[in-house]
Amino acid sequence: MADAAPLPPWLVRPGPKRILSIDGGGVRGALAVGVLAKLEAMLRDKLGRPGLVLSDYFDLIGGTSTGAIIAAGLALGRDTETLRRLYHDLGPRVFVRNPLRLPGVQARFDPRRLERVLVEELGPATLADADWKSGFCAVAKRVDTGSTWVMTNCPRAKYWDGDPDEGARQPNPALRRTVANKDYILAKVVQASAAAPFFFDLVPIEVERGKPGVFFDGAITAHGNPALQLAMTALAPAYGFGWAAGADRLMIVSVGTGAARPMKPGWVKPPLLAAWKAIHALMSVAYDTSELAVSTLQWLGASPRPWRINSEVGGFEDARPAGMAPLWTFIRYDAPLEAGWLQRNLGRTVEPRTLAALQKLDDDAQIPLLHQIGLEAGERQVRAADYPQGFDPAS
Repeated sequence: MADAAPLPPWLVRPGPKRILSIDGGGVRGALAVGVLAKLEAMLRDKLGRPGLVLSDYFDLIGGTSTGAIIAAGLALGRDTETLRRLYHDLGPRVFVRNPLRLPGVQARFDPRRLERVLVEELGPATLADADWKSGFCAVAKRVDTGSTWVMTNCPRAKYWDGDPDEGARQPNPALRRTVANKDYILAKVVQASAAAPFFFDLVPIEVERGKPGVFFDGAITAHGNPALQLAMTALAPAYGFGWAAGADRLMIVSVGTGAARPMKPGWVKPPLLAAWKAIHALMSVAYDTSELAVSTLQWLGASPRPWRINSEVGGFEDARPAGMAPLWTFIRYDAPLEAGWLQRNLGRTVEPRTLAALQKLDDDAQIPLLHQIGLEAGERQVRAADYPQGFDPAS
């Protein structure tokens, strides 16, 4: 029997671990890229490494939907300037409306456009043979089984080599029915995570020989903000990472895409169309699950600057159960696309029409402004003092 391949350095090297998580949000991913540019610049300056990219600092980079696109690029060693150019190019190429596509029958946008961009950027590599510089994770929803899939490049994951029970029965991999996770095409995994319903069609991935599973956007799970799932992925033995908890052992940095609180003050009286209520309810659930992830991570961890949840609980400062040590250090960055927040925190006044356009998932004309807002938020939020020396990676 051939010796097993060596485990990747990012998985097993000693010392504290650092996780970077990026939310879903369509073209608003450009806002996250702006924040990440400031984070990258700060770490370069702090560590005296002008060529540093975020995969040099973080051991695991993951995302959902547009966050999975960003995470894949970063985990492959791309810098934030490359991702800025990708988003400026991606919007006009992908979000092209075709009047021949039937509303309500076909997805708004041709999914082949997104597929082409991802294949150009990520190539034909699989989860196993991509040129990874860090750990990677993407979240998608498998529709035919109704399950949430957390797909990583961890070679110790249960299904990395296929179904272990089947492997015990059939030693020849070529004769096994189940396709090993390591053989999934990276571009297809990212496309599956980003296949937002209504905007794009479902994405098939062959999970059994000749039998695809079908997936759509991971934001249609509880993990549109995947930071809590990434914490579980790092710590729960089933996922294969097996890292240790502790405020000085695990850092989780979560970057948002500007999602605004889905308020409807004019709905004191019931609206006329039930469909609008249903759509609003789905948007509210997505927002609330993101807030729950941030709340839980701050409640059970240590945060140098807790993100404000609401007026009742603040940021869950000093709220851990009595006697419980923090499980991690948690940092949240975002720029909620709300007029009041932007004015108070960035000194930026945005007219209602522009604000409504910024909040959309598919208005590619807003990408430059979204990126600029992310840069401004990063300038005000990212601080070297929040990254103690104990978390510095070995040179």
